[in-house]
Amino acid sequence: MLSEALPLLENMGVRVVEERPYEVRPRGGAPVWTYDFGLITGDDTLETRQVRERFEDAFARAWKGEVENDGFNRLVLGAALTWREASVFRAYAKYLRQVASPFSQAQMEDTLAAHPDITRLLIRLFLARFDPTDTAEGDPEPTGPVAAVEAAIAAVPGLDEDRVLRQFLQLILATLRANYFQDRRYLAFKLDPGRVPDLPLPRPRFEIFVYSSSAEGVHLRGGQVALGGIRWSDRRADFHTEVLGLMKAQTVKNAVIVPVGAKGGFVVKRPRPDPEALAGEVSAGYRTFMQGLLDLTDTLVQGAVVAPPLVVRHDGDDPYLVVAADKGTAAFSERRKPGLHPGGPGRIRAQRRAHKFRRRRQLRGCRLFRPRGQPQDPPRSTRRQRRHDRETAQRPPG
Repeated sequence: MLSEALPLLENMGVRVVEERPYEVRPRGGAPVWTYDFGLITGDDTLETRQVRERFEDAFARAWKGEVENDGFNRLVLGAALTWREASVFRAYAKYLRQVASPFSQAQMEDTLAAHPDITRLLIRLFLARFDPTDTAEGDPEPTGPVAAVEAAIAAVPGLDEDRVLRQFLQLILATLRANYFQDRRYLAFKLDPGRVPDLPLPRPRFEIFVYSSSAEGVHLRGGQVALGGIRWSDRRADFHTEVLGLMKAQTVKNAVIVPVGAKGGFVVKRPRPDPEALAGEVSAGYRTFMQGLLDLTDTLVQGAVVAPPLVVRHDGDDPYLVVAADKGTAAFSERRKPGLHPGGPGRIRAQRRAHKFRRRRQLRGCRLFRPRGQPQDPPRSTRRQRRHDRETAQRPPG
């Protein structure tokens, strides 16, 4: 018990100084053990009554695996954040690591923990931009919180810490939509890559990054209208690089249909050696990824664009999302989960079919498309067949 709980508690910013186990024997039941830990923190001014509920909630979720066990949990005590607010920084850090940030996750954790006042200002800025009860669509950007964060960062003496904090600020400002207030067990951010500094080229038009404790994924779209599939990746450290390369290839492939391409990919963080268990993990990761994409995508109701619930949009209407099966997801493409989304995955397939039929009408007469019922050209002979024909013709009779 101590060996399992100790890493969780230490990552939450406390030190275990004592452990007292107690055996409890219920009437008619098996005995159980209660463990009493003595904890101390480095902050003598901390009011335990104010943080007890928040600390217990975060620890319980980390114990059950709903929250990752890392240094971002220190923000619960150090910066007075809830576990969900700390998860916002964790998700942004995971994205920064995917786009080749020069700073490690440990550096980001230490920087945020060392500057709790700036960390609180950053999360207030995030909430000010995406709280649907306080922010209406079309409202100007909150300049007051941004100026407060920039002034606080300017007073940071260390250059690396300054850069780390500015990366989080720039990501918050580059986020167009977030599902934070939908109270999901995962987070999804829609980003404007043009506002993310040092992003690898070519930069897509939109990115959606989905984070959970068990899976992560990214969807890159080269334009407002773009086609591409969703794949299961085994490159956990750099799946963003893999998806970006595939999006470039998809752009070339789709040049005849649409001018740009799209691609999405996800990874599972706790793959199991058993094939059946692994298939279940991949299926759950695929479902989480698709739910995250739909959480941030507009839908059409009787021809009118309807925004997702509890999502503040800092971009225009965007009801277009076309995805298809790819490596590792062909068996999942037709799976639905009841209540997945008001529009459901059928919305995506319907849009894909409608787009396909529109393109058929536009491509009639093109060499690459032949409507059904028309005679086909005679099959072209292959190089091997032509060589065989020449050898047969040169062979002497008899």
